[in-house]
Amino acid sequence: MRLAVLSDIHVLGPGEHEQYIEYANAIGSDVTPLRRKWRRILYGIRHRFWNWSPESRQMCFLKALEDILEYQPDWVIANGDYGGDAGGTGLSDAYTFESAAQVITLVRELFPGNCHFIFGDHELGKYSTLIRKGGIRLDSLYRGEQELGIQSFWHETIDDYHLVGINSSLFTLEMFLPEARLDEISEWKRISAEHKRKVDETFARLPDNARILLFCHDPGALTALSELPGVRDRIDQIKQTILGHLHTPGLLTLARMASRMPQLKLKYPIARIMAEAARGAHTWTEFNPVVCPSTFGTGKHLSGGILLIETGPDGGIVTRRHPVRI
Repeated sequence: MRLAVLSDIHVLGPGEHEQYIEYANAIGSDVTPLRRKWRRILYGIRHRFWNWSPESRQMCFLKALEDILEYQPDWVIANGDYGGDAGGTGLSDAYTFESAAQVITLVRELFPGNCHFIFGDHELGKYSTLIRKGGIRLDSLYRGEQELGIQSFWHETIDDYHLVGINSSLFTLEMFLPEARLDEISEWKRISAEHKRKVDETFARLPDNARILLFCHDPGALTALSELPGVRDRIDQIKQTILGHLHTPGLLTLARMASRMPQLKLKYPIARIMAEAARGAHTWTEFNPVVCPSTFGTGKHLSGGILLIETGPDGGIVTRRHPVRI
């Protein structure tokens, strides 16, 4: 068995690229000098140390696909965050949808019939630090499922390995509800409960000899996942949990350290979401987590990569991060 995983691609299509430039230019129009300076500092950090340039993201994605084609995997898993979510409302935004569709269409064309996709948090919508608005939207979930064919839950079997993909945002829903529309909250809760039930029942039905590979975008979901009885009973059978979201493996260690620090009651949306997500990080070890890096890494300072997984001679799992350099 040979698997290739890519994650946190964040490609900007033509529409989102224009949005990105427009928002960046608007930073200088703030009438308050101190606020303008602060926003420029934040933008500089975001651009240089985290998201890098839109052009570089596109090149890293294409180079990653070249490397995967050379590897010739049985399955390709895309672990979430395909577009830039410049509007902060996920796939309900036409430009973000265009970006994500560009990525998903190309992956399907290159690997027809043997690829799976995971919902990232940015597919559903997430408050934007750049434009100071946004949030989770039901239309983003519907468009992802119905128009792009992203499944919130899927299960594939290869010999005695069971590959399971989940929608992490439906496990961390409480973190995102403050920015949701009031008229959508009850439906979000219903969908989340149904998703958890399906995951729990699937794990409960797995055979005793099943070796589980779990694909989950946001590690924050693992805390709620561990509370499901079916998952709890099978947790020793989870050989690896492949994560995205963090862009670089080093942030997994930082999240575990942060979870042991005093809990702060933060109000700013992104700070609150990050703090709540890391709250149970010290318990994630039992899921055997492995971080698939972003294809472009974290800005100019760490190269990105993909994750290559294969079974060894004894049937065990061998995982290696393959750097993507341009």
